[in-house]
Amino acid sequence: MAISIDINHRLLESIRDEPKRMLVPISGYENVTVKSLEDACEPIKDLFDDQLKQFIIIAKMNSSDPEDKLTQDESASVHLYTMEWAKHDNSLYMKLNQILRLADRSKLTPWFKYLKLFLTAFFKLPPSKDTLVWRGVREDLSAIYPKGKEFAWWAFSSCSASIDVLESPNYLGKSGTRTIFSIQTNRGKLIRAHSYFDNEDEILLPPGIYLKVVGCLNPATDLHIIHLQEIEPPYKMLADPFDLSELKHALPPMKPPSYTLNPQKEEKYSSPTNVISKPSVQPSFEKGKFIVFS
Repeated sequence: MAISIDINHRLLESIRDEPKRMLVPISGYENVTVKSLEDACEPIKDLFDDQLKQFIIIAKMNSSDPEDKLTQDESASVHLYTMEWAKHDNSLYMKLNQILRLADRSKLTPWFKYLKLFLTAFFKLPPSKDTLVWRGVREDLSAIYPKGKEFAWWAFSSCSASIDVLESPNYLGKSGTRTIFSIQTNRGKLIRAHSYFDNEDEILLPPGIYLKVVGCLNPATDLHIIHLQEIEPPYKMLADPFDLSELKHALPPMKPPSYTLNPQKEEKYSSPTNVISKPSVQPSFEKGKFIVFS
């Protein structure tokens, strides 16, 4: 069982696979009852090889004393999501995200119990203090994300709190064709304390997040930078796993931001009225370089 712990493949997961049209909401899972992680994985066990059973054991052992007031099984569901199978495409997060992107929501039914446990854990986590997060791919997606476009990402989205992670040789590096997304949102959750990759500040965004392209830059050859801002969706895209009023850390309401993206000549982007609060970190770009400062 050869698993690399040096690379978090979720940070490089292809965004090109996201649907180009709107889908019906993700719902129905909130009505199921889950007893444990083993119970949650029972309906999907035939989708995996014997590694699933092993990984459930590992995930629960590594979650014996969870933080953030999660139960052991809730924390272990996050841990299991972050684990890499020997064959990358067999990883649980790969299969789940593929299903979340399908128009046929009936395909999601076997995942309801796991999704209930995982999203319960996700929603119980406090919001990340980082409201500007990053993700990227080794391809040019600039034509797919023109300025002004509004769209949804239907899968979970793994992001980094630091651009330095994406610029490392293990990920995008500093040369070759790359698209980097800077995403302004207050819906991200820091999952480091519950992740198999406990050395990285991975910020996870929920499925059904609705975004708008507010800026596009090409500061260097083969480098495309797209700034996204979360906005109010036209309809509720993800059912809540439980009554969020029970939480102190329920998802915060959207607030109008003030945001400036500064290439060689400063260009300010006006913001919609129903968007996310101002990020604590703002980017600046110079020709051939990508700099982040507080």
